[in-house]
Amino acid sequence: MELQRRVLDIFRYVSCHKNNFETYSIITESVLVDTGSFFDSLCQTLIRGMSSSGMHFKQEGQIPNFAQKASGRDNFNFGDYRTLLEGEFAVSGRQVNLNPYEDAFYANPTSYAPDNVTGYQVAPFQEWATGTPSPWWSAFTDLKHDRLRNFRQATLGNLIHALAAVFIVLTLQNEPLFKGGHVAPNLYELFLPKYWRSKGRIFPGNFLWE
Repeated sequence: MELQRRVLDIFRYVSCHKNNFETYSIITESVLVDTGSFFDSLCQTLIRGMSSSGMHFKQEGQIPNFAQKASGRDNFNFGDYRTLLEGEFAVSGRQVNLNPYEDAFYANPTSYAPDNVTGYQVAPFQEWATGTPSPWWSAFTDLKHDRLRNFRQATLGNLIHALAAVFIVLTLQNEPLFKGGHVAPNLYELFLPKYWRSKGRIFPGNFLWE
């Protein structure tokens, strides 16, 4: 919610449009680094939580020292996330709608039927289908290692894709809560999932998914 608020605040000064996606600043740099760090922690927690519950990932045999990483004695890396999450959830095909986009602006997306929210779509994991790195992640790691030299990689486009990746992982981690309508409606202020089908509302302002 805090990362989302910070991005929406940026849109007060830089319009959310693809023509501005190469814009960079010290503000986008700060939010991108925090978003990348949060994504990293989310993936570690998601994979370890699923493994500790008894789930076996389809591709876990391809991960060096999987058991050690799953137990917390070592850490998974981005390549591990790509192998495990793409193999299990095909996340490369998951898209979210970018609700504040200038040419298709949804100021209050929960007031619409989800199928009618059809604007600018973001697919932050699309490179995973071919096993290649994600540009937003490369920008994050470069900034983490040398912010001054890599300052211009902190673009608005990279930031939007990074936060879209966070949103998708959050929905994976909390799928029963999202699908049952038990999340705060303003979680959808920035993004709306386009990989689930709507099956109504639990109350005005929230969604049920299948």
